[in-house]
Amino acid sequence: MKNHHLILSIAGFKVYSKKVGEKMESEKCYAKMQDGSVLYYEKIGKGKPLFLLHGNGGSSAYFANQIAELSQKHQLYLIDSRGHGKSTNTRKKIDFFLMADDLYAIIQKEHLSKVALLGFSDGANLAMVFCFKYPELVSCLILNSGNTDPKGVRLFARIGSLIQYAVVWLCAPFDKGMRGFLPILALLFRNIGLSATDLKKITVPTLILVGKRDSIKLSHSFYLANHIPNANFMVVKGQGHSFARKNPNIFNQKVLSFLDKVGQ
Repeated sequence: MKNHHLILSIAGFKVYSKKVGEKMESEKCYAKMQDGSVLYYEKIGKGKPLFLLHGNGGSSAYFANQIAELSQKHQLYLIDSRGHGKSTNTRKKIDFFLMADDLYAIIQKEHLSKVALLGFSDGANLAMVFCFKYPELVSCLILNSGNTDPKGVRLFARIGSLIQYAVVWLCAPFDKGMRGFLPILALLFRNIGLSATDLKKITVPTLILVGKRDSIKLSHSFYLANHIPNANFMVVKGQGHSFARKNPNIFNQKVLSFLDKVGQ
């Protein structure tokens, strides 16, 4: 058989398998939370479980360029956080501790004992909070562009977020979708709830991976690396906040190298 590529459509993005005949199985799943919110996620690949956690206002489709490579050795869980993508949210106010409970519910539903977490931006923040709250369930962390405090974000990005929030707030009385987006945007302006002392309790192997041009201040990324005991810190020249999307080859290589190093 010729070495043709096969394209599979999964949740709005395309996944390429290595060869025809190497079928990449995917499964669309839903998990209902106690408050009535429903989380949508997809599973693809085989191996140790790896949760992919997207950023604020996004969806699991952000990781479209990671799926083909990462799913070769891992079972990926592509999760739409509550109120994002295909997931719903019944709360007027949300925080990362509530969202951590959502992940816990999925882990229980899937009967998993330990998972690796790869989080981007707010997804990295969620990963930190989850590991703090449920340390026994985490094998390792990969934190791409996370921050524990809004002051860790560069001024231009904070101004952009404020403008976006103002526009959504003005439109919210007239649009249900905008009203639903307000609690999500509000996450950008609050501390995630972890102190320096709390970070020291995150003891799993951790990779803090950032681009030198990231909207997160390098000094804040250093702060995370200095307070998480088993953290490796990596800065990649020429890369910005959307490192995984814009330069997936380098990003994937860094992630896979770390996972191999820690036995995941």
